[in-house]
Amino acid sequence: MTRYVPLVLLFVCLVASPDSPSMPDAVLEVCLTVDQADQLGRLPVSIDPVAGRVQVMERGPLSPYDLFLPDGDNRVLRIGFASGNPAGGDYLFVNSHRGYLDHAILLSPEATPRLQRPRQAAFATLGYHGQRYLCLMETHGPRQRSVFVARIPARMGAELRLFYKQMVLPSGSAGTP
Repeated sequence: MTRYVPLVLLFVCLVASPDSPSMPDAVLEVCLTVDQADQLGRLPVSIDPVAGRVQVMERGPLSPYDLFLPDGDNRVLRIGFASGNPAGGDYLFVNSHRGYLDHAILLSPEATPRLQRPRQAAFATLGYHGQRYLCLMETHGPRQRSVFVARIPARMGAELRLFYKQMVLPSGSAGTP
C-alpha cells in the first residue's frame, strides 16, 4: 500500500493543476490596440511602449540569429526578437527569459504563430494587477493584426509562456477594434 501513496499524490497534483494557462482578456485587448493607446482613454492596463524603430544585428560566426532590437530606452528590460536557424527556433526575449514562437498557445482558431515583418512590429510592456507583460503587435494591412503576449516571470531564467492571437477588424472600422 505504501508503494502507491506517491502515485496517488502525483495523480492528485495533476488533477488539481489547471488545464491550460490563461492570459487576461484586458491584457490581450490592450496589446491588440497598443498602437492606438492614446485614443483608448482610461484603461485598467498600463502601457509602456518601447519607442523607436527596430534595429537589426545581423547573424555572424558566433550567433546563428538575427536580433531585432527596439532602439528606444531599452536599459531596464532588454526586449527583442531573435530569428535564425534552425527553423522554428525564433523567439522573443525579455532579459534572460525566452519564449519560442512555435510553442505559443494559440488563442485564435486556425492561426499559425508567425512574425512576418519584425522591423515594423510594435513592442510594449504592459502592467495589470501587479504583473508585467511583454506585448509584440504586428499589423497585416488596414484590418488585420496579430499579437504575441507573455507574462514576464519574476524568477530569473524562467521561460516566457507566449500566447498568440489574430484579429480581423470589421470592414467599417480600419482604426480601432
